[in-house]
Amino acid sequence: MKTVKLLWGRMENWLKKYAPEVLEDLNPGATESEILELEVALGIKLPESFKDSLRIHNGQSGESQWLVAGWELLSTHRILDEWTVWKELYDKKSFEEWRPEPQVGIANVWWQPAWIPITYNGCGDHHCLDLAPTNEANKGQIISMWHDSEEREILGKSYKEWFAHLVQTFEANDSEYVFESGDFEFNANKD
Repeated sequence: MKTVKLLWGRMENWLKKYAPEVLEDLNPGATESEILELEVALGIKLPESFKDSLRIHNGQSGESQWLVAGWELLSTHRILDEWTVWKELYDKKSFEEWRPEPQVGIANVWWQPAWIPITYNGCGDHHCLDLAPTNEANKGQIISMWHDSEEREILGKSYKEWFAHLVQTFEANDSEYVFESGDFEFNANKD
């Protein structure tokens, strides 16, 4: 919890200075009950660092700029909403004809129930917790998931790594870059 809390503290400091309306848009932390309900509904145990983050800010309300340059930071409720849309399509076998092009370490599927959306861009695309990677990668890595593109990339080896990169990007740039460019150059292979 300590590391995630420190990262959120840095993020909040940046937002206070450059984007106070976005800071105000962040929801209070999720309750243990909300987190447990999400895990039960998904049928999966979430990584502790991600749950720690939810305990600090349970996504955002959506009344201002989205936190991640055009990507909404999802609350427990919104995670389940988005996951349910994909799960219904999955159950109907909607993706059987589709051929993804995943990076090494990501399962060769269009979508699977162990991919938990944590952001949403309003067009069906997500950053997801990957809780069923291949043997070459880390359970809990963050991946890109596009609704209409074959690409699947690893954006961070863990939620903590992904969020730390996000915070560092904010701290190194002005608000125009952070909220307008969307160019965070995630690369899980960097040290």
